[in-house]
Amino acid sequence: MVYHRRWPQWWGLKEDSDLSIIDVVNSGAIDFKLAGLLWLLMEHRASVLVAAGPSFAGKSTLLHALLDFLPPGIEKVTLRGYEEDFKLIGTGQPEKTYLITEEISNHSYEYLWGRQVVKALELIPKGYALGGTIHARNIKEVAYVLNALGAPLPLIAGIGLVITLQVRYRHSYDGEPVRYVDTVSTIDHSREGLIAHLLATRQSVDDRFIYHTGQALHDALISKFGIKYNEISSQIELRGRFLSQLPDKGIIARAEVRKAILGYYQIQS
Repeated sequence: MVYHRRWPQWWGLKEDSDLSIIDVVNSGAIDFKLAGLLWLLMEHRASVLVAAGPSFAGKSTLLHALLDFLPPGIEKVTLRGYEEDFKLIGTGQPEKTYLITEEISNHSYEYLWGRQVVKALELIPKGYALGGTIHARNIKEVAYVLNALGAPLPLIAGIGLVITLQVRYRHSYDGEPVRYVDTVSTIDHSREGLIAHLLATRQSVDDRFIYHTGQALHDALISKFGIKYNEISSQIELRGRFLSQLPDKGIIARAEVRKAILGYYQIQS
């Protein structure tokens, strides 16, 4: 079941982002292996923030594409920006609910800001998941912005996934910018403060992603998502291969990709 609260249309998710995860891969922003990893984490209902410094970096496009990976039965609830009072949140089952904010920003009434951001983060330890975008150039700036809004470090560490996007201009600012993911991280909290565990990184759009390993990452994947590290490679490969075969079948449009992902879940169940 998918549930969208019935607010005026401009409170909801912007539907001008009709690009699928296949389109995102074809643009060079990510590759199929990383798409497989992101699918696996979203399948485990990861709370995610997509971050970039400039506007029009593709944050919302990527977020919308990631939401298509959520398993059937997850209720997607759009938060109402400045008018969100959270009174209707909690009428469903937290473990089957995914909260969505188009952006964490004070640029528009449809975005969350100030104490509302803290209230949204406070729902994650209660079993809810949260997805949104934020203006920040890197994971440190994400943590800084959230902390400056009043979110304590343990709440910030509840975010399962932070994805940072970069924008480069090949020749001039008049040309089409190149948008690409450069880091995918998860956040943990210790007595020393916040710790970022890098899942995948690359230096430029022309580089391959480097996938990080280690005991700390292993522990983070288990504690946040219940994924054993010795299983993650095969699970990533399975999903990445499934996605890579869709263009050969003529499946690229977002509606068709969503249908294919739903079919995958039905087969697996």
